Amino acid sequence: MTSLATRSLALLFLTACAGQEAKQPNPMRSIDERRAIPIIAQTYQDFGQNPSEGREIRLASGKTIHVDVGTAGRKYGVAYLTTGDLAGLDPKIDLPPHTPGGDLPVVQGAGEDNDAVILLLFAPDYQYDDLAGEQHESTTITAEKKLARDVRDFLVQARARNLP
Repeated sequence: MTSLATRSLALLFLTACAGQEAKQPNPMRSIDERRAIPIIAQTYQDFGQNPSEGREIRLASGKTIHVDVGTAGRKYGVAYLTTGDLAGLDPKIDLPPHTPGGDLPVVQGAGEDNDAVILLLFAPDYQYDDLAGEQHESTTITAEKKLARDVRDFLVQARARNLP
Protein backbone atom coordinates (compact mmCIF):
# COMPACT_ATOMS: atom_id res chain seq x y z
CA MET A 1 0.00 0.00 0.00
CA THR A 2 2.79 2.39 0.87
CA SER A 3 4.45 1.69 -2.45
CA LEU A 4 1.21 2.50 -4.29
CA ALA A 5 0.79 5.75 -2.34
CA THR A 6 4.39 6.72 -3.05
CA ARG A 7 3.98 6.03 -6.76
CA SER A 8 0.73 7.98 -6.89
CA LEU A 9 2.33 10.94 -5.14
CA ALA A 10 5.33 10.82 -7.49
CA LEU A 11 3.06 10.65 -10.53
CA LEU A 12 1.03 13.60 -9.26
CA PHE A 13 4.22 15.60 -8.71
CA LEU A 14 5.61 14.79 -12.16
CA THR A 15 2.40 15.71 -13.97
CA ALA A 16 2.22 19.00 -12.07
CA CYS A 17 5.75 19.89 -13.18
CA ALA A 18 5.35 18.60 -16.72
CA GLY A 19 2.93 21.38 -17.67
CA GLN A 20 5.60 24.08 -17.54
CA GLU A 21 7.92 24.43 -20.51
CA ALA A 22 11.54 25.35 -20.03
CA LYS A 23 12.03 29.06 -20.58
CA GLN A 24 14.32 29.99 -23.46
CA PRO A 25 17.12 32.38 -22.52
CA ASN A 26 16.74 35.87 -23.89
CA PRO A 27 18.90 36.61 -26.95
CA MET A 28 21.93 38.63 -25.92
CA ARG A 29 23.77 41.35 -27.87
CA SER A 30 27.11 43.00 -27.19
CA ILE A 31 27.36 46.76 -26.94
CA ASP A 32 28.05 48.00 -30.45
CA GLU A 33 31.54 49.41 -30.96
CA ARG A 34 30.04 52.73 -32.14
CA ARG A 35 28.39 53.05 -28.71
CA ALA A 36 31.27 51.60 -26.67
CA ILE A 37 33.90 54.09 -27.85
CA PRO A 38 31.97 57.20 -26.67
CA ILE A 39 31.36 55.48 -23.30
CA ILE A 40 35.08 54.81 -22.96
CA ALA A 41 35.97 58.39 -23.94
CA GLN A 42 33.39 59.81 -21.48
CA THR A 43 34.81 57.64 -18.70
CA TYR A 44 38.25 59.11 -19.44
CA GLN A 45 36.83 62.62 -19.12
CA ASP A 46 34.92 61.76 -15.95
CA PHE A 47 38.19 60.50 -14.48
CA GLY A 48 40.07 63.67 -15.44
CA GLN A 49 41.99 62.11 -18.35
CA ASN A 50 42.04 63.43 -21.89
CA PRO A 51 41.07 60.78 -24.44
CA SER A 52 42.86 60.85 -27.77
CA GLU A 53 42.35 59.30 -31.18
CA GLY A 54 43.01 55.61 -31.52
CA ARG A 55 46.01 54.17 -33.30
CA GLU A 56 47.56 50.88 -34.31
CA ILE A 57 49.93 49.16 -31.85
CA ARG A 58 52.33 46.44 -32.94
CA LEU A 59 52.25 43.27 -30.83
CA ALA A 60 55.10 40.84 -30.12
CA SER A 61 53.77 38.48 -32.84
CA GLY A 62 54.13 41.25 -35.43
CA LYS A 63 50.37 41.69 -35.79
CA THR A 64 48.72 44.98 -34.90
CA ILE A 65 45.82 45.82 -32.67
CA HIS A 66 43.71 48.95 -32.98
CA VAL A 67 43.54 51.08 -29.85
CA ASP A 68 40.09 52.68 -29.96
CA VAL A 69 40.73 55.33 -27.29
CA GLY A 70 44.22 56.50 -26.41
CA THR A 71 45.38 58.75 -23.61
CA ALA A 72 46.61 62.22 -24.57
CA GLY A 73 50.31 62.57 -23.81
CA ARG A 74 50.57 58.93 -22.68
CA LYS A 75 51.09 55.55 -24.30
CA TYR A 76 48.28 53.60 -22.69
CA GLY A 77 44.79 53.15 -24.02
CA VAL A 78 41.79 50.92 -24.52
CA ALA A 79 40.90 48.49 -27.32
CA TYR A 80 37.28 47.31 -27.57
CA LEU A 81 37.56 43.96 -29.31
CA THR A 82 34.66 42.72 -31.41
CA THR A 83 34.49 39.26 -32.94
CA GLY A 84 35.88 40.78 -36.16
CA ASP A 85 38.88 42.19 -34.28
CA LEU A 86 39.51 38.86 -32.58
CA ALA A 87 39.43 36.97 -35.89
CA GLY A 88 42.69 38.62 -36.94
CA LEU A 89 44.54 37.74 -33.71
CA ASP A 90 45.99 34.52 -32.37
CA PRO A 91 44.49 34.02 -28.89
CA LYS A 92 47.51 31.99 -27.73
CA ILE A 93 50.17 34.43 -28.92
CA ASP A 94 48.52 37.85 -29.15
CA LEU A 95 46.11 37.83 -26.22
CA PRO A 96 46.57 37.26 -22.49
CA PRO A 97 44.42 34.65 -20.76
CA HIS A 98 40.88 35.97 -20.49
CA THR A 99 38.29 34.95 -17.97
CA PRO A 100 35.09 37.04 -17.85
CA GLY A 101 34.84 38.60 -14.41
CA GLY A 102 38.56 38.03 -13.76
CA ASP A 103 41.49 40.41 -13.91
CA LEU A 104 41.35 43.08 -16.58
CA PRO A 105 43.37 41.78 -19.55
CA VAL A 106 46.14 44.03 -20.83
CA VAL A 107 48.70 43.62 -23.57
CA GLN A 108 51.98 45.41 -24.07
CA GLY A 109 53.17 46.71 -27.39
CA ALA A 110 56.38 45.67 -29.15
CA GLY A 111 59.12 47.49 -31.04
CA GLU A 112 58.59 51.24 -30.97
CA ASP A 113 55.44 50.61 -28.92
CA ASN A 114 57.14 48.41 -26.29
CA ASP A 115 56.11 50.69 -23.42
CA ALA A 116 52.48 50.97 -24.56
CA VAL A 117 49.95 49.20 -22.31
CA ILE A 118 46.54 48.49 -23.76
CA LEU A 119 43.43 47.39 -21.88
CA LEU A 120 41.57 44.76 -23.89
CA LEU A 121 37.81 44.88 -23.52
CA PHE A 122 36.10 41.88 -25.14
CA ALA A 123 32.71 42.88 -26.57
CA PRO A 124 31.03 39.58 -25.50
CA ASP A 125 31.71 40.59 -21.86
CA TYR A 126 29.33 43.56 -22.28
CA GLN A 127 26.05 42.01 -23.36
CA TYR A 128 22.44 42.98 -22.81
CA ASP A 129 19.00 41.70 -23.75
CA ASP A 130 16.87 44.85 -23.83
CA LEU A 131 13.53 44.67 -25.57
CA ALA A 132 13.55 40.88 -25.72
CA GLY A 133 11.25 38.68 -23.68
CA GLU A 134 9.27 39.51 -20.58
CA GLN A 135 12.11 39.41 -18.09
CA HIS A 136 15.40 41.17 -18.63
CA GLU A 137 18.52 39.37 -17.54
CA SER A 138 20.87 42.24 -18.33
CA THR A 139 19.85 45.72 -19.49
CA THR A 140 21.78 48.10 -21.69
CA ILE A 141 22.41 50.32 -18.68
CA THR A 142 23.96 47.43 -16.74
CA ALA A 143 26.28 46.53 -19.63
CA GLU A 144 27.32 50.16 -20.17
CA LYS A 145 28.01 50.67 -16.45
CA LYS A 146 30.17 47.54 -16.41
CA LEU A 147 32.11 48.87 -19.42
CA ALA A 148 32.65 52.25 -17.73
CA ARG A 149 33.66 50.56 -14.45
CA ASP A 150 36.30 48.43 -16.19
CA VAL A 151 37.76 51.47 -17.96
CA ARG A 152 37.78 53.44 -14.69
CA ASP A 153 39.53 50.55 -12.88
CA PHE A 154 42.19 50.50 -15.60
CA LEU A 155 42.70 54.27 -15.37
CA VAL A 156 43.11 54.01 -11.58
CA GLN A 157 45.79 51.35 -12.08
CA ALA A 158 47.49 53.33 -14.87
CA ARG A 159 47.71 56.37 -12.60
CA ALA A 160 48.90 54.35 -9.59
CA ARG A 161 51.61 52.65 -11.68
CA ASN A 162 52.51 55.90 -13.44
CA LEU A 163 52.27 54.29 -16.88
CA PRO A 164 54.04 56.23 -19.63
